[in-house]
Amino acid sequence: MEIKYAMSSPPASVPPEATLEEAARRMADAKAGALPVVQDGRVIGVLTDRDLVVRAMAHGLSSRTRAEEVMSTDPVTVTADTPVTAALHAMRSINVRHLPVVDDGRLVGMVSFDDLFTYLSAQLGALADIVHAVRRAPGGSPRPHGDAPR
Repeated sequence: MEIKYAMSSPPASVPPEATLEEAARRMADAKAGALPVVQDGRVIGVLTDRDLVVRAMAHGLSSRTRAEEVMSTDPVTVTADTPVTAALHAMRSINVRHLPVVDDGRLVGMVSFDDLFTYLSAQLGALADIVHAVRRAPGGSPRPHGDAPR
């Protein structure tokens, strides 16, 4: 199970010189909680809705402040073939909910914790359906003791 099946592509992004107002509008339009900050096709930072509130609004920064002044720098990135479990581990270890997806350093997507949860939930649902069908088929395995019927 790889990130490419769960990521958003193409992702919304902003350049470093975008104002916080422009970034917030872009986030709202994309229904995204984070935007990669991209310069010359490369991810140089990530700006989250939390950054807008905690780093900007809470400190009285102007809506004309540039994204590069508030963004998180040196973002951890993943590739499209990164296993979902590795991305979840990375998110948990650095306490983030969004990771840019890159190919040879260039932005190709964005993946969020919610994207991964939705993807994994669908996969588990499909697996449960297969197990249920096998158990109901003639000669299928009986339900293990304690399993509730579906």
